[in-house]
Amino acid sequence: MKITWKKALIGMVAPALATLFVTAASWSMPDGDAPRHDPQHKVDRLVKMLQLTEEQEATVQTLLTASLEESEVDHQRLRTLREERLNKPESFDKTTALTAAEEIGQITTRMVYRMASTRAAIYQLLDHEQKVAMAEMAEKRGHKRRGHQPDDF
Repeated sequence: MKITWKKALIGMVAPALATLFVTAASWSMPDGDAPRHDPQHKVDRLVKMLQLTEEQEATVQTLLTASLEESEVDHQRLRTLREERLNKPESFDKTTALTAAEEIGQITTRMVYRMASTRAAIYQLLDHEQKVAMAEMAEKRGHKRRGHQPDDF
C-alpha cells in the first residue's frame, strides 16, 4: 500500500487539531474548585441591567452573598452523596442509595426555594420600572433555558 504525502500529512494534522480543540474547550471550563457562582458578578449585572441605587446594590449584595454561601454547603453535600453513595456501582446498596436519593431531593427542594425566595426579596426592593426590567430579564432567561444556555441571573 502506497502512502502519499497528502495522506500522511492529514494523518498527522487531524489528530493534532482534535487535541488542540479539546484543550481549548477545557481551558474555557471553570475549575472544579472554583466557587459555584460569583455573587459580585451577579450584583454587577443587576446594577447594570436594573440601574440599582447604592442602597439597593448593598442589599442585593447581602442577599445574594448569603444565599450563595448557604447553597455552597448544599452543593458540597450533593457532591459527597454522589461520590460516596451513588457513583460506586460495585458496592451498590439499595437502602443506602434510596436514603441518598431522598436526601438529594430534600437538598434540591431547599435550594430551589432559596433561589425563589432570594429573587422575591430582590424584587421587593425594586421600583416599578426596575420590576418591569427584571421581568424582561426573566423572560429572556426562560428562552435561554429552553435552548440549554446558561442562566444570566
